[in-house]
Amino acid sequence: MKVLIIGSGGREHTLAWVCARSGLKPAVFCAPGNGGTAEIAENVYINVGDFKEVLNFVGKNSIDLVIVGPEAPLVDGLADVLTSNGCLVFGPGKQAANIEGSKAFAMQLMLDCGVPTAEFATFTNLDAAKRYILNNENALVVKASGLAAGKGAIICSDSDEAVSTASAMLEGGKFGEAGKTILIEELLTGMETSLMAFVDGEDYLLLPPSRDHKQAFDNDEGPNTGGMGAFSPLDDLTPENTAMIAKTIFPPVLKKLTELGTPYSGLLYPGLMLTDKNTADKGVKVLEFNCRFGDPEAQVVLPIMTQDPLEIMLAVAEGKLGKWMLQNNLDKHNWQKLTGGQHAATVVVAAEGYPESYVKGMKIENLPEETDNVITFHAGTALKNADLITSGGRIVAITGLGNTHNEAVTKAYSAVGEVVIEGTRYRKDIGRKASQ
Repeated sequence: MKVLIIGSGGREHTLAWVCARSGLKPAVFCAPGNGGTAEIAENVYINVGDFKEVLNFVGKNSIDLVIVGPEAPLVDGLADVLTSNGCLVFGPGKQAANIEGSKAFAMQLMLDCGVPTAEFATFTNLDAAKRYILNNENALVVKASGLAAGKGAIICSDSDEAVSTASAMLEGGKFGEAGKTILIEELLTGMETSLMAFVDGEDYLLLPPSRDHKQAFDNDEGPNTGGMGAFSPLDDLTPENTAMIAKTIFPPVLKKLTELGTPYSGLLYPGLMLTDKNTADKGVKVLEFNCRFGDPEAQVVLPIMTQDPLEIMLAVAEGKLGKWMLQNNLDKHNWQKLTGGQHAATVVVAAEGYPESYVKGMKIENLPEETDNVITFHAGTALKNADLITSGGRIVAITGLGNTHNEAVTKAYSAVGEVVIEGTRYRKDIGRKASQ
């Protein structure tokens, strides 16, 4: 079997890692991959933005399955091009991927099928946005509707900041095309949660819930990033809570997408806010949808799976997820059967200055060796001659595994302390709240 993974980040290294360990024993190619994937797969330097070039590579190399890691190629329609030419793809088509590509589409979808979310309004005109802001005195979130690499949601403490943020997007060109349509939403408070699922039409299989840490600095301070660390599973969500939340979200959304003629296939990941810790459904509200694995959520969820993720992704691509679940005696909500009770935590080492400007090309030294309970996933790394150097804002994610949450966190931080890269930083509080 031959697998091609599209992408170059920590998520893609994690996907390559699980594929390399799969019982299907595939040959794994990564386009373009990174310094970490080069150790376990073959990096191929094709232009993944040129779908014809990707298609040619798939044909010439007899690729059996293409796994698309990042959202942009999916939103641009790579899966459609490949499937229309007879290729198996893990990832949704362009119209279904619009659930992430357009926050305006996703919010309207939730409104239409009764999925709980924030109060919102959509704007392309700054004057209309200003009027809405001035009539809503509470704290607001201003979001770019399009793709903004996880950095397009700005929490605004007052109306002046909200107007300034809206102006920067609609008239100042912040986030480019992604910010030409904006959403202004009520600010929801509570505990954020990621709930990913393998999806094949209206069939779905939950993965263990996880929690990302978006802000750049400790105590959830500073600007939003692509994610500075994560852990899974969660002590504040029982399996019963998780099943109830999933039933509120997945069936109506998947049914509606099917009715719209865009059935979903791939990984669907709603970002949630749990607004009430005392209710059975935790007062869940959906913040957004993503059409691919979370990053760094993939780095904690995939390593604790006892079932073969590649086998599941292949079943999804073949339209056989329901059959696979039946054969393996798995209920769609029984995520704990996928993990064997293991816990994981990951800490991202980032370049100083990230998510704004930062220096690249710094030498990376003393990365921890992989063990049964520590794994290093590369994100912004590259090989230059014989040296491993930094090539992005998020450089590596160090994942610790354990039988308890505290053990996983301790393993991750012990390993992070070994890393030597000039001009970097990492959060010191990943998973700490859950440890108290």
